Amino acid sequence: MTILALKLTGHHNGVSALHGDVSRKMWQFLWPGLDKTEVPIGSITNGVHTFSWIAPELNELYGRYLDPDWGKHVDDQAFWDSHINNIPDAELWKAHYQRKLALADYTTRNLKRQHLRLAKAIAAGRVRGMLNPNALIFGFARRFATYKRATLIFRNLEKLRRILNDPKHPVQIVFAGKAHPADEPGKALIEYIYKMSRSEEFKGKIIFLENYDIDMARYLVSGTDVWLNNPIRPTRPVVPVDRRPPSMTAQL
Repeated sequence: MTILALKLTGHHNGVSALHGDVSRKMWQFLWPGLDKTEVPIGSITNGVHTFSWIAPELNELYGRYLDPDWGKHVDDQAFWDSHINNIPDAELWKAHYQRKLALADYTTRNLKRQHLRLAKAIAAGRVRGMLNPNALIFGFARRFATYKRATLIFRNLEKLRRILNDPKHPVQIVFAGKAHPADEPGKALIEYIYKMSRSEEFKGKIIFLENYDIDMARYLVSGTDVWLNNPIRPTRPVVPVDRRPPSMTAQL
């Protein structure tokens, strides 16, 4: 099917520049006589519409301290280099903290629905305080394909335990996402993370939000402090930690 599409279409592209490069190597044989660099497969990197995604608090802040028309300079590096320090640190943190509070409230509502659906009795106060806006909040939300390596952070469980259970430096991780219905390995990743979020040692420290959609993404992107991304390409398939054979676990 891919070969048919490449032969019958007038333009071909990957997503990232790396994806385009890999695709040119993969399909070079369809254009015999052409060097890899001449294979007509380009790349168009994903982007976002700025004003659809910017948090209202930050939009107001940028308009006040940078330029009322700051949106016209989104891709102007010189503009950001010369203007970004105009925003007082306290004002920037206040705006971000408001987004953290919004995420905490959204998480409370989402978790209440999850527990009601699962018919699990849980104190309302406990759910309300599940996400601590004063903690360092990590976020990971996307499609659960194995190459995205959602469980990479669990590779060193002892270190993760120390980080997430340090009473002086609270840290929490919020996961969200879906797997394709036919992607059994992807669904296994979700199952593993959910199980870890319900374990006694990580309960309240690792949170999994169900029914990931664009609305949830807005809260997560603007309300987390650190966004987890694991771009290093693995040399072998990623398998949930609890499903690895002893020999594989020992190698890690």
